[in-house]
Amino acid sequence: MTVQLAGLQTETRNPRTTAIDRVSTEQLCRILHQEDSRIPAAVEPCILAIAQAIETLSERVRSGGRVFYIGAGTSGRLGVLDASEIPPTYSAPPDQFVALIAGGDYALRHAKEGAEDSRSGAEADLKACNFDPQVDSLIGIASSGRTPYVLGGLEYVRKAGGVTVGVVCVEPSAVGSEGNADYLIAAVTGPEVVTGSTRMKAGTATKLILNMISTGIMIKLGKTYGNLMVDLRATNIKLQQRAKNIIRFIAGPSCVQSDEELEKVLQDCHGSVKLAAATIVLNVPVAEAEARLLRHKGVLAKVFEEHESQQNAGKEVQHDGLVLCVDAGGTSCKAVIMSREGVSGCGVAGPCNVSSIGLDAVITSMSQAIQEATDNCSVTKGRKFSSIIFDSVWVGIAGYERPALTQSLNNAIYELVKTPPGKPPKVTADIDLLSASVSMKQDIDSVIVVVSGTGSIGMSFKRTESGFHRQARVGGWGHLLGDDGSGYGIGRQALRKTLHETDVYRMTHGITSSLAPSLSPLSQAIYEHFKDQYPTSNPDDLLSSIVMPASGFHGTEDAALGTTKRIAGVAKIVLSMAATDDDAREIVNGGAVSLAELVSLLAKGQRINVSRCGLVLAGGLMQDEAYRNALVEVVKKQLGEFGQVETVNQPAFDGARLLSKGL
Repeated sequence: MTVQLAGLQTETRNPRTTAIDRVSTEQLCRILHQEDSRIPAAVEPCILAIAQAIETLSERVRSGGRVFYIGAGTSGRLGVLDASEIPPTYSAPPDQFVALIAGGDYALRHAKEGAEDSRSGAEADLKACNFDPQVDSLIGIASSGRTPYVLGGLEYVRKAGGVTVGVVCVEPSAVGSEGNADYLIAAVTGPEVVTGSTRMKAGTATKLILNMISTGIMIKLGKTYGNLMVDLRATNIKLQQRAKNIIRFIAGPSCVQSDEELEKVLQDCHGSVKLAAATIVLNVPVAEAEARLLRHKGVLAKVFEEHESQQNAGKEVQHDGLVLCVDAGGTSCKAVIMSREGVSGCGVAGPCNVSSIGLDAVITSMSQAIQEATDNCSVTKGRKFSSIIFDSVWVGIAGYERPALTQSLNNAIYELVKTPPGKPPKVTADIDLLSASVSMKQDIDSVIVVVSGTGSIGMSFKRTESGFHRQARVGGWGHLLGDDGSGYGIGRQALRKTLHETDVYRMTHGITSSLAPSLSPLSQAIYEHFKDQYPTSNPDDLLSSIVMPASGFHGTEDAALGTTKRIAGVAKIVLSMAATDDDAREIVNGGAVSLAELVSLLAKGQRINVSRCGLVLAGGLMQDEAYRNALVEVVKKQLGEFGQVETVNQPAFDGARLLSKGL
């Protein structure tokens, strides 16, 4: 029988790997690594389908159901691997995850010819395991999307009324066209390094997906508390000590027991770390802790949330004069809690650009930062921020201006923090926080903000009854078209000068001539910088060091971002030499003129009276005093003296101070 493989993405030749038998071993490894680095991007579009499968399968497992994997060859072996690791990792019943491979266990180590071609084989194997379609679920794994053993298994379970998941690495696929997968997860990994060898990229994608599904199910079943494996059962000395450490970490000050006493608690709790932690934290008998865990489907965090709510019931949870300001920026999230008296606490967490990392990740980072601020404020220390009613809240978020995300962000933040009725949190773009530093000056009617970091942008704000509201923006075109006066702009200008010097010198002195003693001090400093930063690069090939400092391949997005950062990083050299080097000073002055033009456009275009206008300078480059002074001097010559000039490096504190003054 002839099988048509030509249309499968996994069977086509990879144009990037046609010479792998003729490159050096190092280059071969780099090619292999580069191809593997594409896999997460192939899995990312499948996240929604994976999440939906986890939600459905976890409920069925909670009801006593099992998860079956079926596959042939590498796909089957990956199913066996994933199913085998769940019981020891999460103390799951040994038959909760069952893996079946075409050809049986013999096929784990040896090829069994023809086993995958039996469409009825999976049905027989599933029946032998007493597959119950009422509660059991099936994950059919087939990189090619056409394995008969898998297609037959999915068809059998779907017709029997069970839940089915298809995991494939091509699109379209037979799994998809037959319609027997309730959840189709298609991670299109493309041509393999070695044509048709799906144990490589397709296998890696499959492993990522199966890891995500099984781990997600275990987390949904309450097998973790945070990222701790609380369903650990202390069956030996090592695990007993680990169990005691986990209990102490979870219980904190509530755990006053000695090691011997903890061993007794664990014994009473049948070796269950989760039950022991609940017993100690809640200070209740084992039976009561078991009942609460059962009520919350084994999720320890839900048990503790209920306990805290009960403790806080009837208590006054509103702290008069407490405000919260969150600067949820693209590189980090900073939260500040402040009282009317100025008592404050600050928390810091990861990036929050919703356009880059998604809504869930933004809310997670914000929650971490707010809780840390709560812990660091003497007024709120020891509480969960979810139990506090803040008098006023301002949240500035990177990426907020995308219309499709605005309402979702608002709703998520309204649920995240509590405020008095009729006074919801104020949610804006993060840049709007910058106007707060001059908002308390009553003789200021408008504000112009200039941000100069890796990029550059200017914005204007006008005072209204409810505060300053943004009016206009200039610049912010990105590094391909603009960003003059930014770190990127200054670095770009310095590098262009250095590269031009290099070309001129080589054309007049010979291509192989030594550069170092013949270039200007600024250019020499730039060459030394790249030599120190990237020692494996050719020190005389500056352009390659800028664009790609290490040999090999990199993802397009990461490479572009890395190049931008490397160019912007040169600005530090230029700024440090501006006081003593004419070339550096000229570049810095040019950058100041570019930023001043943004200010001038906003001021003249809107006929702003600068004597009653605040000038706010923000971003990494504005923290450099010499550059900041150069900008202010140019602006003063062009427009006159502003009513107030402020440099902002902690917008969240400025926002919190403004909120507290308004109480």
